Amino acid sequence: MPLRIRPSRRTIAVAFAALALSACSYLGGDKGGVDVTTGTKPLAAAEIRSILSGKSWRFAGPNNTGTTLYAADGTSLVEVDGKGKTTGRWQTQDGQLCESFDPAAFLPGGVPMSCYPFSGSGGTYQVGKATFTLAG
Repeated sequence: MPLRIRPSRRTIAVAFAALALSACSYLGGDKGGVDVTTGTKPLAAAEIRSILSGKSWRFAGPNNTGTTLYAADGTSLVEVDGKGKTTGRWQTQDGQLCESFDPAAFLPGGVPMSCYPFSGSGGTYQVGKATFTLAG
């Protein structure tokens, strides 16, 4: 005869409260949308678009460095140091930069649209694990 365990109402209430609190900390909770990991308010999609659009940015990540030109029409031109060039598409969401990359000799399958947290100010921004600085 199998053992049946019936959760009590209190157990269910505690589990629900824990779930709700974890969601609040992820979304900024009662800090007015402040990212609890960085202590800063995520940038709105329009702010990120305004920062990047029409400019070239140097990026330095764990595996590559290079330059990306973010065109106002949502296209991009990417040059990865020592590897070559490719084109792509970009868009923004609140607190995130989303990019895809077309196939190239060094990137045979391309990269599908992926989104990464975007934060920073004053010309230096963190995008996922990469640091962006305005290209000179």
